[in-house]
Amino acid sequence: MELRAGANWRPTRIERVNRVLSTSTKPLHVMTDKGAALVKYMGNRAGLDSLVSELLAGELASKLELQTPDFAIVDIPSIETGDPFVTVQPGPAFFSRWEQAQSLAPNSRLLASLRRPADVSRLVVFDTWIRNKDRFADDPNGTLLNYDNILFKADIRKTQLLVIDHSHAFAETSLEAEMDDDWANERVVYGLFNEFQPMLKRRDVKSAIDMVSALDVEELRTICQSPPAQWGITTGAADRMAELLSERAKLMSEWVPDAIFAQMELNLDGKED
Repeated sequence: MELRAGANWRPTRIERVNRVLSTSTKPLHVMTDKGAALVKYMGNRAGLDSLVSELLAGELASKLELQTPDFAIVDIPSIETGDPFVTVQPGPAFFSRWEQAQSLAPNSRLLASLRRPADVSRLVVFDTWIRNKDRFADDPNGTLLNYDNILFKADIRKTQLLVIDHSHAFAETSLEAEMDDDWANERVVYGLFNEFQPMLKRRDVKSAIDMVSALDVEELRTICQSPPAQWGITTGAADRMAELLSERAKLMSEWVPDAIFAQMELNLDGKED
């Protein structure tokens, strides 16, 4: 099975560092030999698991036909950024093509122009599957809203949904510590922005769940084993992640549709078809 990393876009080097962004992983905005990119690197403050999560989420998003910016794994040297709080270690880094796009915003009208409205349902199912708190999470500790992790790219007269930044998907602390049976069984919906609710339909939610449920555990295992060895995920941990992703996907058909639409029960008109 061919993975997506580097399949469509193959930068080989950083030509200059433009700036350090202020998000949790302190990514670099750079110019490569293939254009502008965002780079997440070994030595970032969120740790190696953030790199693993980025790569796995990018590969898994494609299984739901969700679009991410092109991405690749590129070996880089140690880089001096001028920021005393940033340490860029040499080794494989996660490169994501920099896109000219608009972020989601409260009450945004960009959603109405989506070329593929079903992407909204797929995104909620995807974020719930990988337990992604990087975009939207409504939990007892408070609601997290990160509109910047959803982009809209111009597509002739329509827009295309792009999903970015999955550094904190899968686990809050460490992948090896949290990926257990409780991880697969948790019944919390992620990614359900209020702005999404008018666009969600049961048939689209069911279709997205069917897509993830149909993924073969061996296919998931190949994806989970794809991160570079320097990022620290062991073969055993990768195999366990694949099994839990498969298990969680199959369990989701039992509870996700009702959980989503229970949260939307005041806005259900026309969403039953």
